[in-house]
Amino acid sequence: MNDPDLYVGITSWNSALFLPHCLDSLRRTTGSARLHICVLDNDSSDASAAIARDHGAEVLVRRCTQPEALQELVRRSQGAYTLLLHADVILLAPDWLQRCTAKLSGNTVLISPEDIGCGPLTRPFGAGMPESSFLLFTTEGLRRSRRLIWKRRLRIPVPRREFDFSGGHVTHNIPTRLAERGFNWHPMNVYASNAEPEAFFTPGPDATLWSEELGHLRYGLGNFYGVDGQITHYHNWYDRVITTKTGPAGAPSPQRPRREFPPAFINAYSQRFLADYQAGRVDLPRDLSSRRVPVAL
Repeated sequence: MNDPDLYVGITSWNSALFLPHCLDSLRRTTGSARLHICVLDNDSSDASAAIARDHGAEVLVRRCTQPEALQELVRRSQGAYTLLLHADVILLAPDWLQRCTAKLSGNTVLISPEDIGCGPLTRPFGAGMPESSFLLFTTEGLRRSRRLIWKRRLRIPVPRREFDFSGGHVTHNIPTRLAERGFNWHPMNVYASNAEPEAFFTPGPDATLWSEELGHLRYGLGNFYGVDGQITHYHNWYDRVITTKTGPAGAPSPQRPRREFPPAFINAYSQRFLADYQAGRVDLPRDLSSRRVPVAL
């Protein structure tokens, strides 16, 4: 069998809501490219692993950290290009692969969104850094950027040549690691969804992380990304916190998110996007010329 043109490694944990759409969008938008998809599932309690198998992906199930998962996926890549992806990413443009790989030439070995998103660009600490939800490497550049990392095996330190994903927010040391080998990366543009006149969500008084603008953005914390003025894909953010757990009275109650965005808000905008996506009416950002400065909430 010939090596694939594109190897896709997807990290998954309780991702049953978005994962089938992620996988379908990959198949639909990569055309005649030879594709190999591997999903590393972090021992989900939902049907994530079964969904991945049903969609023809290679599936690994193991409990591990995000850096460990990415390193395992990278080790398995035999494609000319390696795409590391979150399970709540939806590829939208039929030519996203051609547009992105066109930026990978010379010493540029990675294309990724700048890590400033999460709704109305709320991550100023990610300026100038790649975002972990979409990392498209030339596999050769990825391999040549590995370094010696010591790992314990049966309590014995063992050296391995790995790509280092151990930086802040998993990816924030990548520019430095690439530069050490004479490489660089290409940042993709980041866009919030369109604002609507009327708020679709108003939080209760217990909301600890909120701004009025969030309730007006059609897809809430979701972001769109693009190259050369063309939208390529969408990332939902925080999709996992919409799962439920049983409260003391036996009724479903929202699982509390890490950063305290209201779970009902996350559920509302996630369902809004999926409804629009399945109906073929995703509301793409209208103003792609905007260069908004990221500001933390």
